[in-house]
Amino acid sequence: MRQNGDGVSSTVSPTQPTPSQNNQSKTLEEFISESLPENSAHCLEVRLVPVNFEDPQFMASYQQSSALYAQYQMAIHGDDPSECSESEFKRFLCDSPLEAEYAPDGPEVGYGSFHQQYWLDGRIVAVGVIDILPTCVSSVYLYYHPDFNSLSLGSYSALREIAFTKQLQKQSPKLSYYYLGFYIHSCPKMRYKGQYRPSDLLCPETYVWVSIERCIPLLDNSRYARLNQDPDLGDARAVRDLGRALVLYRRTVMPYAAYSRKRKGSSDEMEVQQYASLVGQDCAERILLYRS
Repeated sequence: MRQNGDGVSSTVSPTQPTPSQNNQSKTLEEFISESLPENSAHCLEVRLVPVNFEDPQFMASYQQSSALYAQYQMAIHGDDPSECSESEFKRFLCDSPLEAEYAPDGPEVGYGSFHQQYWLDGRIVAVGVIDILPTCVSSVYLYYHPDFNSLSLGSYSALREIAFTKQLQKQSPKLSYYYLGFYIHSCPKMRYKGQYRPSDLLCPETYVWVSIERCIPLLDNSRYARLNQDPDLGDARAVRDLGRALVLYRRTVMPYAAYSRKRKGSSDEMEVQQYASLVGQDCAERILLYRS
C-alpha cells in the first residue's frame, strides 16, 4: 500500500507464489495482498478517499458512488428510490461531523472520515465508509453492487479494514482498535461481526469491554443482558447528582441545580431525570440539554 497526493491505494502485484509459499499458513496481510498471475482476468484496486467535497478524487467518483449506494439500498434493503436519493446519500454517508486533522504522532493519512473504495476493472463495486480516529478505525457502513451479494463482502471488507488498522498502528502505535459498530445478536445480518477474534462487546450497564465468547451464551438466552458479571461494578449510567447535569437556558450554560432555581412554572425534574438516566452521569455533565 502506498500514499500519494490523491489518497491511498493498494493493487495486486502480478508475482507468482513459489510452491513452498503455497503450503505455509499466511498472515492476514499476506492473504489480503496475495499475488495474482499476470494474465488474471480481473484487477481489484482499493482506494482510500477522504470525504471532502474539495478533494478531486472524491468528487471524481462521487456520482458513481452515489448511484451504487442507491442500487444497494433498493436491492438489498428494499428501499424506495426516494429513500436513497443523492441528497440522502450525502446526508447519511458524506456529511460527517469529523474534520480532517493531521497530528505529528498520527497516521500519514490523518484523521477524519474516509470512503474506502473497491474498484474492479475500472468501476466501483463496493465502498466501506470508515472514520480514522486517534485510537481506532471505526467501521461506519458498507454498500456494494447487488451482483456481488453472494461474495460476503461485509466479511471481506472487515478483514481489509482490520489489516488497514494494523498498518496504521505501525505509524501511530496508539491507534490500536477496530470498531465494527453496533452488534445485534438477534439480527442474522450482523452475526458475521462475532466471527472475528479477539473481539469484545461493551457492557450496556457497566461500560466495561467483555470478550464476545462470554457474551454469546448470555445473548442466546436473552435479547438484552448485562454482559459484565462482576457484582461489585455498579451501573455506569446511574445518576449520582442530577444538579450537575448541564443545561442550555436562555443562551446560557449552567448546571441543572442553578437552572431549577431560575426556572418559573411547573418542575421538569422528572423529565430531566429520565434524560440523565439514559445518557449517564458523565455524559449529562458534558452534553447540553436545551431548556426553554
